[in-house]
Amino acid sequence: MDNLRLRRSIGIVTTEQYIDFFKSNTRESVILKMNNPKIVTLLQCFDGNTSIQQVCEKYQISNIAQLEKLLKYLHKEHILIHQDVPYPLDFVTNKIRLLNLLEDYCHSTSEVMAKVKDLANKTVLIIGLGAVGSFIAMQLVQLGVSNLIFVDKDCVDESNLHRQYYFEEQIGKPKSKVLQQEILAINPDCHIKIIDDFLTEDFFKKYEMPAHLDLIINCADEPNVDKTSRIVAEYAMEKRIPHIIGGGYNLHLTLIGQTIIPFQTACFECFNLFLKELNDTSLRNVKKLHRENRKLGSFAPLSGIASNLAVLDAFKLLIGRADKLQQANKRIEFNSALHQFSVMQVNRSKKCKWCGNE
Repeated sequence: MDNLRLRRSIGIVTTEQYIDFFKSNTRESVILKMNNPKIVTLLQCFDGNTSIQQVCEKYQISNIAQLEKLLKYLHKEHILIHQDVPYPLDFVTNKIRLLNLLEDYCHSTSEVMAKVKDLANKTVLIIGLGAVGSFIAMQLVQLGVSNLIFVDKDCVDESNLHRQYYFEEQIGKPKSKVLQQEILAINPDCHIKIIDDFLTEDFFKKYEMPAHLDLIINCADEPNVDKTSRIVAEYAMEKRIPHIIGGGYNLHLTLIGQTIIPFQTACFECFNLFLKELNDTSLRNVKKLHRENRKLGSFAPLSGIASNLAVLDAFKLLIGRADKLQQANKRIEFNSALHQFSVMQVNRSKKCKWCGNE
């Protein structure tokens, strides 16, 4: 239990009878009934370099076993972290916020550095580099992901500028190559493969994917999101690759795309069964009108919400913390007019022809 350190995100509030360890990152508290005015000063001695024995000698503590019991509990509750390896100086200087965030998912600094390495070594396929996909790509790189595959054949258009990660001088240039240049300006060591094509039924037969593809994020909406998502989901289920539907938006409403782990969470077909049952009930007497070129418009803040939340789940998947996912087994919509999220639970269906029998 040596080399313990009080986490940087922890605040300590003491009263006559209690001590409150406040986790500023998550707004959670661990409250212990304890009357020891020296406890705060004592815990501050745990800087990752000072041993328990040294602390006991400094404060003349005879009951080392009792202190070790307290420290073990605080370590389990993410108040203390085991500093078994030092962080590289450049990380402390330039990436301290990322390290602090990763510490919330780890019990030791070696585990934090292992997850940093994981992020750098993972490969993510992003299909569609529009309003959602372009921002997802940038944010993944900012988190430390270094291997990306872009699929898009579109060029930057003036109509893209109000909601996508592109600029006026880039109009007419391929989105994939423009985004590649922007990313390499952030991380010159990033490896980006470009597939200059649209997602079609035979896409995964035409192009060979890497042997170790860790995540697919679908943001393609041509001819429509349902069709492209089905193509991605069929391939990902066959190969057992986690995948995220990047979300969509219409005027005041944005759909937060679901996160799918094959044969562990509700799959694309499970969602279809759920929505079919829902629509059969709620839209029984509704007549659908067909309109040519029906585009309801989009709004940068809403596409930003969809991309941000997709990246949060992607981050958790890539560091091996699927237990912390927010968009698995859920259909989530955000209404900007009401400033409200609506969440519907969607569980795996035994009737699902894709995953119901496994």
